[in-house]
Amino acid sequence: MHPVTPAGVLAGRASEQSLLDGLMRELARGSGNAVLLEGEPGIGKTTLVRSALATADLAAQTGQQSACQTFWGAGDELGQELPLSPFLDAVRVRAASANARRTAIAGLLRGEVATDRGADVPAMLAEQLIALVIEETAARSVVLVIDDLQWADPASVRLWARLARTARQVPLLLIGMARPAPQREDLLALRRMVDEGNRIQLDALPQLAVAELVGALAGGRPDSALLRLAAGAAGNPLYLTELFAALTRSGGIAVTSSGAARLAAESVPDSLPGAIADRLGFVSVPTRQVLQGAALLGVEFALTDLTAVLGKTVADLVPALDEARACGVLIDAGGGVSLAFRHPLIREALYVDLPAAIRSAWHRDAGRALATAGAAPDRVARQLLRAIGGSSRTGGQGLATSIGQPGRSISNDTSQAGSNSYPPGGTPSAADGLALDIERPPVGRGGSVGPVDEWMLDWLTTSADSLVGQAPGVAAELLAQAVAGVSAGSVKHGWLASRLADAFFRTGDWAAAEQVAQRALSYATDPDLLVDLHWTLTQCRMRSGSGTEAFTALERALVAPGISAKHRARLYVLAARTSLYLGDAEAARGQADDALTAATEAHDAWATGWAVHVLAIMATIRGELTQALPLYERGLAVTETDPALNDLGLLLQINKAVALGNLDRWNEALATAERAGQLADQVGTSLRQVQAHTVLVQSLYELGRWDDALTEIAVVPRDLKDPHIVCIELGIAAEIDFHRNDPDSARRQLADAEPHWQRVDYRTTPSLTLARSLDHEQAAEPCEALAVLTSALDSNPDDLGETEDFLVDAVRLAVKVDDGATAQRVTELATTLAKGSEIPHQQAMALYCHGMIDRDAETLLTAAQRYADTGRPLPRAKALEAAADCLVADEDKTAARQAFEQAVEAYEFLGAEADLNRIQSDFRVYGIRRGPRSKHRRAVSGWDSLTDAELKVAAFVEEGLSNPDIAARLVLSRRTVATHVSHILKKLNVTTRTDIARESALRTVTLQ
Repeated sequence: MHPVTPAGVLAGRASEQSLLDGLMRELARGSGNAVLLEGEPGIGKTTLVRSALATADLAAQTGQQSACQTFWGAGDELGQELPLSPFLDAVRVRAASANARRTAIAGLLRGEVATDRGADVPAMLAEQLIALVIEETAARSVVLVIDDLQWADPASVRLWARLARTARQVPLLLIGMARPAPQREDLLALRRMVDEGNRIQLDALPQLAVAELVGALAGGRPDSALLRLAAGAAGNPLYLTELFAALTRSGGIAVTSSGAARLAAESVPDSLPGAIADRLGFVSVPTRQVLQGAALLGVEFALTDLTAVLGKTVADLVPALDEARACGVLIDAGGGVSLAFRHPLIREALYVDLPAAIRSAWHRDAGRALATAGAAPDRVARQLLRAIGGSSRTGGQGLATSIGQPGRSISNDTSQAGSNSYPPGGTPSAADGLALDIERPPVGRGGSVGPVDEWMLDWLTTSADSLVGQAPGVAAELLAQAVAGVSAGSVKHGWLASRLADAFFRTGDWAAAEQVAQRALSYATDPDLLVDLHWTLTQCRMRSGSGTEAFTALERALVAPGISAKHRARLYVLAARTSLYLGDAEAARGQADDALTAATEAHDAWATGWAVHVLAIMATIRGELTQALPLYERGLAVTETDPALNDLGLLLQINKAVALGNLDRWNEALATAERAGQLADQVGTSLRQVQAHTVLVQSLYELGRWDDALTEIAVVPRDLKDPHIVCIELGIAAEIDFHRNDPDSARRQLADAEPHWQRVDYRTTPSLTLARSLDHEQAAEPCEALAVLTSALDSNPDDLGETEDFLVDAVRLAVKVDDGATAQRVTELATTLAKGSEIPHQQAMALYCHGMIDRDAETLLTAAQRYADTGRPLPRAKALEAAADCLVADEDKTAARQAFEQAVEAYEFLGAEADLNRIQSDFRVYGIRRGPRSKHRRAVSGWDSLTDAELKVAAFVEEGLSNPDIAARLVLSRRTVATHVSHILKKLNVTTRTDIARESALRTVTLQ
């Protein structure tokens, strides 16, 4: 017997059902996965998934496996311009909840959560949704289904891809379903990333399966006439289901006493749309009107929305809804709080049956009704966009388908992924590509009524900020209509124009944004509006290479009459950032000072915080790190007074970690970066997450915690990172691989970095340069290894801060190949850098270089001690190794052995097998070998292979803590914890958290 699900009868899909059932069983054991189903409309994708869910539910009820929770969302033609709608609907965040994460998401959707102006709200929502899904998996295994991906917005497709990468780390079965059309590049990329074995292509049912399905639908063995009729459905299960339902309703099938079913009708629907129309023809006129109202809302709709749109109570609608459910048009959805059309094609049939003019008017009325009922701006906008004839599809297309280096970097305030880097003492310029997306200040609203639709203008006036943040493309379409219908120069026109310029800017149409802002400035008199428009105009002009023109406009605004201290402070902040972009550091410093003076006078926290941040950046750029730290602290204190400054607080925290690292206070830098990463994870800003993780990776690498550094590199998906950040992290990974004697892996890292390095015009990247040098050195090409470093030094002769990491290896290689001139030049550079510096590593660098060219063991040992003061084991080991070599030459074998053993211990701590092999080989000829206490090669599996961080996580897993709880205990991001758990599972060769807890308990008993 074929399984019957809410979506219909399943036949001819045994292998596909077996695959899904297997994935469900693995999920019940704690192992997640991602699967993608593809096929034409009505081919049975939904039926197959619902059948697998029903089988899993039955197994859970009988105690055969643990129960899971299911979340189901779908793309929708009517909502595809609204970012993340399928996921927001799936996890039901709009419903009232005591869950803090759900409340935060709902607040973002309604514009109630304080966010920085210019914040990427869809990106924040995506991060919050990922965190919510992971939190849900900690409570119980999760099946997350996203149907009709072909209609999903690009942000939803990206989120599906990110969750697919996460699914194997947590008990999450992610299921996607898509039709073959329309063809989209992002969906093709999504298809390629899913394991081939987890891509299910549903084709037309074979003839035998069609006969079986027809028998189930007809209620008996079908005769030849029924089978000939069924052949016209081209193996499409939905068409067959609708066709035989139409025959059943009309008495067109007769079943004999012997169980044979024969065709008794004279006429039958000749197409799938005809079959669906037949089904709808059996509902009463009042029910059809209710269904047409529901069709305006999408495939799935909330009862509260339907009552608002129709102006009825739930009690009024019950008879029609019951009839629609009885006729198989509607089914329950959303955990009992929503209804859905049984198939999108049914909704489309009802939708296209309405004349276009009526649809448009009804959408407008629906938008107004939803707004009056307090619906979120995105749901109102979804209706208004169709009312004004937006660019998206109007529905019905489905019916036409035929069936058949961070340690030196400063994280700048940018809304784009990645950060911008300037070394202490370096000077930024336009060529450096400094992005100046500072968070814009709050703006006041106007209040007069324009000559167009008053209700729509009023709604946009109050909701534009939230809508621009969440769905700038939708906002741009609506606001363009509104601005065109309001008298230029009115207060309302200025406000709406400023929001339109902001919407264009966020969608990347900078030319349109500049045009709108410039035109609005010619009418603007309100100071808040002036500041806001100048923000947009300046951002656009800097992106188009017209920074000087932007600065000239700001200068005019600063001397305009009637500018208050508050607005003057905000304009000065923007002027300071513009000067920094243009490479005029001194002007930037003066403008930031002026901004701080004016902001203090006006008691404006926003301008105060950003002015202090600019001053802190300037101090860091000049290398005045001890002066920069108090400024970062001052800025952080300001941000704590206003939730809207959360993003600035994160930026200050990240740059404070950078400054601490530059001062060789790496443990403090690590702790600060961990706090920033955890906060970024909670707040949901992917940009800040990337920046915090980058500083975290650098800190872990310098401290010698290389396994943890590699873990952090894997935590944030590469597609979220700026190309330069990708180069930095791949360079670090390659360095570690070379030191650990895995050149093949290291060279793969370098190959992966190449296209990203090309995208940043082969910008000097210390970690990548050092890895490329190591590549030559391990290939026994010391001259070529030296050339890589000297070329980088020559390309940045006036920027020692950017190239100082090359000096130690450059002098070592120069001495090795007997290039005295290069060794002397590099030593002079190190001496210049260390002159007057209190920073330990700069002092150690100069000592090392002098010790190498002078062959002075005592100087090298002093360098090793200064490196020990910094907490950086790798350069300390290099200095100790060089000192041991000099001591051998001095015939002080006892001291040489002591330095040798200390170097070996440091290399062993790092797991630097290549360095261990080299130093042992070099000193064996002198009769110096490592002592009995030395460790053996690092384990790659089992408990001995776990890092300290992984051991801590395993202990908490044994206690039964969830990933969020572990993250809070260890001050880590949830993603980092999830990555640690994934590594533990792999190293222990187990599959579930329960396995980890069991193995941990057994290990504890064994150790006792």
